[in-house]
Amino acid sequence: MPRLNSAVLARHHRRNRTQSLLILAGIGAWMAMIGWLVVGPEGIVWAVIGTVLVLLVQPVRSTTLLKALYGAVPLAPAEAPGLHGIMRELSTRAGLEQVPPLLYIPRRELVALSTGWGADGTIALSDGMLRHLPGRELAAVLAHETSHLRSGDLKLLRLAEAAGRLTRMLSLFGVFLILLYLPSLDQSPTIALALLVVAPMVNDLLTLKLSRTREFDADAGGAELTGDPEGLIRALDRIERLQGVNNWERLTRGGWGRWIRTHPTMEERVERLRELAPQPLPQWLLVPESLMMPSLLGLPPAPRWWWPGRR
Repeated sequence: MPRLNSAVLARHHRRNRTQSLLILAGIGAWMAMIGWLVVGPEGIVWAVIGTVLVLLVQPVRSTTLLKALYGAVPLAPAEAPGLHGIMRELSTRAGLEQVPPLLYIPRRELVALSTGWGADGTIALSDGMLRHLPGRELAAVLAHETSHLRSGDLKLLRLAEAAGRLTRMLSLFGVFLILLYLPSLDQSPTIALALLVVAPMVNDLLTLKLSRTREFDADAGGAELTGDPEGLIRALDRIERLQGVNNWERLTRGGWGRWIRTHPTMEERVERLRELAPQPLPQWLLVPESLMMPSLLGLPPAPRWWWPGRR
């Protein structure tokens, strides 16, 4: 019995890749247009060079950044051998060159995130996530974050954000020049001024759209790694039930509010994940003892859980 609908999975990946390329092209086109409006043809060249230079600058190491922002600490294999065993298996399935280190965030909120790429890739889980999610759902969350690392999503978002920052700088400079020379201009610069004003906003909306697209792709990639879209569906549902829905979440769930989200709504994510799962659900294989979740940071031993076998 097939564990995933391979045709639907391929269609999801193809759609996400196409959307990501089109969004990045749109961001680059806006940046190039603003550079041309402000400086001329040379502005396009300098905007591209500036974006590449920003991308090439090595960011602060992931572990250093997470320690500064969240107080994260390394999660040693001896403290969570089962969790590290899952991470090794996911890394092998994803074809990563090395197993990303795991960090522990001492917070009650349910937080899971990945940062960096290549050898600097890191995954962090909060205390709330480890306490409240059973093993199957934790594996699905780890697979989602592993998919982010495999696809280099942070690098794509950094590229989009770098182009956005340069677009914003060029736009501000262009508006300043227009206001400075307005009395001596022969024609009204209404159209140019309008483009300079809206360009940063358009770039921000495109960057948010790119972020949502990469989340969809990480969901599909995570389900591909585990063969278990239902595990991620359950994790998303549990996280929302435990964390609740805040005012910002309610505001941005419908209509125009969706344009300013970094993540798709849970309903959108679940709808796509359900397309991947054949009915009835496949049979699960028992996890080997080496991957069991033992006592973790003072938590009681986790119950036995299920892991989908390879096809």
